[in-house]
Amino acid sequence: MPLLDGIKCPVCGVEFADGDDVVYCPDCGTPHHRECYKTAGHCVNAGLHKTGYNFYDENIKKAEKPAEAQPNNTTPDGFYIPKQEDKQTQGEAPFSPFMAAPAPSFGKEYDGQSIDDVPAKDIAAAVRTNTNRFMPLFRKFGENGKKAGWNWGAFIFGPYYLLFRKMYAQGIGLLCIQGAISYLGSYFMATKAPKFTETMQNIMTASKGVVSQLDMEALQATNDFAVATKISAIMLAVLLVIRVITAFFADRIYFGTIKNLVKDVNEKLKDGASFSAVPTMMNVPQQELDEEQMKLLYLSRRGGTSMFAALLGYLALSIIQML
Repeated sequence: MPLLDGIKCPVCGVEFADGDDVVYCPDCGTPHHRECYKTAGHCVNAGLHKTGYNFYDENIKKAEKPAEAQPNNTTPDGFYIPKQEDKQTQGEAPFSPFMAAPAPSFGKEYDGQSIDDVPAKDIAAAVRTNTNRFMPLFRKFGENGKKAGWNWGAFIFGPYYLLFRKMYAQGIGLLCIQGAISYLGSYFMATKAPKFTETMQNIMTASKGVVSQLDMEALQATNDFAVATKISAIMLAVLLVIRVITAFFADRIYFGTIKNLVKDVNEKLKDGASFSAVPTMMNVPQQELDEEQMKLLYLSRRGGTSMFAALLGYLALSIIQML
């Protein structure tokens, strides 16, 4: 197989050998192992077909040029050309198996714009939902140095909103704070208002969670009812202050989270990382996307929202409070 000496399959990265079952893309001539081609579902360079990309022409040109004169891995039109020695972005694929790819014009309204030196189109892709609210707000953060705002979702749902928006570190931290406050409240109730605590436990056990008027009178008749009321008021006040602070700074924290995600992905791409499309499931048609479009899909998958994370956080805190 002289023509393929030293050439690697673009899917598995293994050099072609004599006897290999090889198929060639009819549009650009890129060789693949037959099984690898079936796995990918299309030519790995499908996104470059419209640029006139030809596998053998590109390889001949590269062979004729000295190593230091190599181009910066893009075509004249700005499309990224993946190389076999490029490292892959670890642990992620740009397509979700349960959703169709967005249209190629995804984020087109932000072409050429930037926010705090980060491409606005990339930020919009990472936000993915409710961009009409977040993009103007992020622009104010970037241009005016605004530090705070107000987010009703963060005020009402607290840590669950942060987890929903994939601010995992902040959401888990806030859950831990709420859990600690709940634990301290129970501790002070048990030590400072033992009669009230005992009566409440007896009522909850006997009534299965339903408190009647007579039960309330029994609670009020305990000699440490006033102490229990003060402890409850202090707990509620502390939790309210935390919610207000969260609501003020949630958007700013989210802006930093999205910026860090976009910068991390773009830095990896500059270092030579690339994306490879994977087949979709549920009979979703496979789209031919270039490297830029696959990057936007990757950002939308890494960003966006996660209802599962919010529900998991709620369940975790509920279990801790019952212990």
